[in-house]
Amino acid sequence: MPELLSKKYRDQLVTWIGRTCHFQLVYKISRDGCSAPTFHQKCDGQGATVTVLYNTNNTIYGGYLSQSWNSNGGWINDPNAFLFRLQYNGSSNPLKFPVTGTGNAGYGHSNYGPTFGGGHDIYTFSGTVSPSGKAFSLNGGLTILGHSYNLNGQNVNTIANNSLEVTNLEVYKVIDGPGQTVPDLDKPWREHDGWTNETMQALKESLLDYKPMTETNVTAANILLIGQIGAGKSSFFNSVNSIFRGKITSKACSGSFEHSVTTMYRQYKVKDFSKGKFLNFRLCDTRGFEEEFALDAQEISFILDGNIPDRYQFNPLVPFTPDTPGYIKDPNMKDKIHCVAFVIDGSTVDVMSDTVQKRMKDLQVRMNHRGLPQVVFLTKLDKICPDVNDDVKNTFTSTAVCDAVEKVAEIMGLPRAHVLPVKNYESETKLKPALDILLMQALQRCLDFADDYMDEQLDKMAAEGKNVQSKD
Repeated sequence: MPELLSKKYRDQLVTWIGRTCHFQLVYKISRDGCSAPTFHQKCDGQGATVTVLYNTNNTIYGGYLSQSWNSNGGWINDPNAFLFRLQYNGSSNPLKFPVTGTGNAGYGHSNYGPTFGGGHDIYTFSGTVSPSGKAFSLNGGLTILGHSYNLNGQNVNTIANNSLEVTNLEVYKVIDGPGQTVPDLDKPWREHDGWTNETMQALKESLLDYKPMTETNVTAANILLIGQIGAGKSSFFNSVNSIFRGKITSKACSGSFEHSVTTMYRQYKVKDFSKGKFLNFRLCDTRGFEEEFALDAQEISFILDGNIPDRYQFNPLVPFTPDTPGYIKDPNMKDKIHCVAFVIDGSTVDVMSDTVQKRMKDLQVRMNHRGLPQVVFLTKLDKICPDVNDDVKNTFTSTAVCDAVEKVAEIMGLPRAHVLPVKNYESETKLKPALDILLMQALQRCLDFADDYMDEQLDKMAAEGKNVQSKD
């Protein structure tokens, strides 16, 4: 993946370094592995470097050395070194901490990752560290006591949350002179209609006016949301519902929990309160899958085929069968799923386990067998890229988001155009047009695909000489 460090923070580091320079990414643990031998192979003898840690508190901190890293097992003397904090708990808050004990600015050891200061102030890791879920639990240590660096009244908590639980660690080589100008830096990587209120209103009216194909009496397109726990399935419905409610709502249970907060199959309707009518689509929510919990494949097939009724309560001990009360014996097109949206946390794409990937691929086999169109809602954009965290309007100019889209498309075997970046309402207390635009664009794409699916089913039924009308 490309580097995470935003232009704003690059510019801040250049100011602190005190000369015209630019950065080249040489090491990144999510890409290269969190391994001391790999770190030294890529970073030793490179000259000046910047080490950046991104912890799970959304804090960004690290250190600068003007001297090369080495594996000699001794101190690195550097009168120009400094530690820094760029962001704290998601808020931009840059602070520089200059070196005072120049003889102990850094420590080069063949079995250590980047290490700064006597004590050590920042000792990132030793040996090899494997990813654990969404993060790397680095096995080094943090003291940041001020023995080697002037902390200006700060401490390990206010600089780094006293946390070595990181989503990533990067090392940049510092190269003298201005960086090469990239002519298309601000050119969107995907065509986009803009972030205006006019765009938002046009999308909203399009969704309000949407009706499924008139050749059937299907009254609402059914979009199934499926994915890992915590990725944002239920939050997507809440976010869409908020747009048409006119304020932030939380109708579906959502949150960050160890186990899925969705315990029943729900077909959520969205109501436009300004006009007092339900929109002609339903967002169908099912249990999120977990590392140690596999969704029952037959139950998923029943959902896709329209056999499971709304509000069916899942019971892991008693799978759904044709004998289960409420089983829909002869589902029509109106009962079936018309499009599937995999909801994937973009900030964990690099550390997604093989188990989770296999489960998604197994589900896709069943969907492909039915000819069901599939998309991906790529969530947590603010955790993928600092620029998007600052302003969601940077989504389609962010190389980090673009790379995550390409990575997910490769994993899922889908065209890149089927991977749709979205930002759910999570910490916001008021609606924001840019978030609404991303959400409604993704929803519109699903409805287009749902119509394509229904059209294909009509052609298939006509070819087989079946009645193309859905029965009520």
